[in-house]
Amino acid sequence: MPPMLSPGARARAGGLAVALALLTFAAAASPPTIELQQAWVRWLPPTVPDTALFGMLINPTDHAVRLVGGTTPAAKRCVPMTTVRKDTGSASGPVMEMVSVDALVIPAHGRLVLEPGGDHLMIMGLQKALVAGQPMQVTLMFEGADALTVSVPVVRK
Repeated sequence: MPPMLSPGARARAGGLAVALALLTFAAAASPPTIELQQAWVRWLPPTVPDTALFGMLINPTDHAVRLVGGTTPAAKRCVPMTTVRKDTGSASGPVMEMVSVDALVIPAHGRLVLEPGGDHLMIMGLQKALVAGQPMQVTLMFEGADALTVSVPVVRK
């Protein structure tokens, strides 16, 4: 036979049970978030006003998510970009050109690699010189997922 509880103890136990149920529901109802792995920002000399963020974005959701940009206190704006091969018709051959895009797509249950010479997040209008080894705070903005704020190391590569 279970021990007898006083009315106050029963009320506290009932309140605790409700609180735990709500926390469990909230945790289960929270959408999975996008994850950024192996991230880094390229260090460039102080005379260069722009840099880029690289890494791998992981999407655990059942739907595609779009990286639409970002913000950082270190720069004026963050723009998704891709690198395309452009045929110039000259003897020197094609050139690689960075092009801003509305968004970069992270497929459902997939990943998006941000890398030099490919897709990346351009960080434009740096407010001060970057310091190699020091982190840069960046908030990535998505359609289809919550924003993600990360601290990313500045690396000489």
